Amino acid sequence: MKRNILQWRSLDKQVICTLFLFLVSLTLPFLQSRENRISEEITVHMLSLGFVPILLLLAPPLMLLASVIIPEKSHARFLVSASMAFGVFFPLLVLAIAGSALVEDQGAFARYSPASGMYVYLASVSILYFMQKSLQTRDKIALFFVLLLVLGMGLLGMFDRLGILLEARNLGTRLAREILSHIRITGISLLISMLIGIPIAFLAFINKAVRRVVFPILNVLQTIPGIALFGLLIAPLAALSRTFPVLREWGIQGIGNAPAIIALSMYALYPIIRYTYTSLNGIDEQVVLAAKGMGMNSTQLWKIVRLPLATVGILHGIRVALIQTIGNATLAKLIGGDGLGVLVFEGLGQASVDMVLLGMLLIIALTVVSDRLFQLLINLFTPASLTREER
Repeated sequence: MKRNILQWRSLDKQVICTLFLFLVSLTLPFLQSRENRISEEITVHMLSLGFVPILLLLAPPLMLLASVIIPEKSHARFLVSASMAFGVFFPLLVLAIAGSALVEDQGAFARYSPASGMYVYLASVSILYFMQKSLQTRDKIALFFVLLLVLGMGLLGMFDRLGILLEARNLGTRLAREILSHIRITGISLLISMLIGIPIAFLAFINKAVRRVVFPILNVLQTIPGIALFGLLIAPLAALSRTFPVLREWGIQGIGNAPAIIALSMYALYPIIRYTYTSLNGIDEQVVLAAKGMGMNSTQLWKIVRLPLATVGILHGIRVALIQTIGNATLAKLIGGDGLGVLVFEGLGQASVDMVLLGMLLIIALTVVSDRLFQLLINLFTPASLTREER
């Protein structure tokens, strides 16, 4: 009982912070429209949307406020759940209806987009979800139905004039190619860094001299800005491709995906080597001595003791490198590479906010999906005893 009260007090503080963000969203532009993709934007505040949209948008924060005031905590928790679900659905509903009405008389190329107020509003709702230690079943079911409703709205054409979707539609099959290119660049870079980094980490664990050389080099490498490292590789790779024409046939030249992959692989080495070394070095010496006392030789010690105990830590290092590489791969466009960075930098060059936003949202989605899938893989390799301890 005391634990539940303490948890609810902590929840109260987070709810108050979320309510503050809701208030901030009221002061910012909520929607914006453009007559075409590069024209000047016209912004609309929440309080200018009309009575019904305002009522819908105020309902979630009012539910949150009621959850803090009412004494019955079970009812208060239900209000928080309702606020979370409606906090996702109502702003998207208002975006579809009010946005379509906003561009109705602005011409065939007009489009609407969320503005800063809506982003702050949705960020507030996201905090409500993230502050939950584990989502209850009703929260998951409610979110599932909200997503179904939003999908249904999209199929009915309610988001046809949304700027991000217009950009995606204009890109056509090119969008899928850039997504696949981003995944390919990330995957190749990560594979190279794993093939190089994990053996180096093992050597650093075994040999102190290797350790003294490797970690200072990695520390220096991490201080080099990403754009600088990409640029530094152009000249040597261009010289190599001129000296050995076969390299150009393999796609290795001064610009393109090759220097991007090399730079990304170099950046991904640090988390892989550091986590692998730390995992091996962190194994309890008493466990190793016990294994030796049982008569295990060096090969058996690695196969039965060290590698199984270090696997989870090694996977965490690969996970960090993966997330880092997905983000850094955006810079590949600067040296002629492919990937979702093409959308970001082309959008900046064309002053198309929607294209930039499309690229960034796809990168975020790819990062979140990759992280969750890798977390599932880590859970498979985590011993059941450790899983019970965490719970």
